Amino acid sequence: MKSTFRKTLVALLWCAPMLASAGSKTLSVAFFDYSNGIGKTSFKALRASGYEHQCWHESFVEIEGIDTAYIEKPPANLQRDLLLRAVRGDATAAEQFRQQLNNARLNGTYAFVPDPSGRYATVYGLGYQSIAVTSSASVRVPEDGKPIANSTFSKRLCEAGKAMD
Repeated sequence: MKSTFRKTLVALLWCAPMLASAGSKTLSVAFFDYSNGIGKTSFKALRASGYEHQCWHESFVEIEGIDTAYIEKPPANLQRDLLLRAVRGDATAAEQFRQQLNNARLNGTYAFVPDPSGRYATVYGLGYQSIAVTSSASVRVPEDGKPIANSTFSKRLCEAGKAMD
């Protein structure tokens, strides 16, 4: 009986880290907009509507969505220029920014970066667990200044969020 109890206790202690991270969770992220504001406007509209693309539930079984999002005032220790260098291919900058995310206790960050024409933008994601920077397909920026459609923007965030798993 004591032997069974000890084995069970050892097994539970061994599995504790896995059990602690199991189950659903929400993300805490920062959002950086390198455009004239359409990225922030679209992100805020999406958050206000509560819309979530189905891909959140298909690709990220354990993630329920974004709980906390720093849009206007991200934590001061996140260096905006470092993130821009990271999404443009600088692996050293990506690692430094990843460490800043970890120190800020954020799951990741999104960057909304327009192309030189200003007609298209790409949503990039960078998580705290790896230096991988992913990007979704570019999205056409509305000419009228209105937010990007919730379904499209949510899908792009989902695709960029694959870096955070």
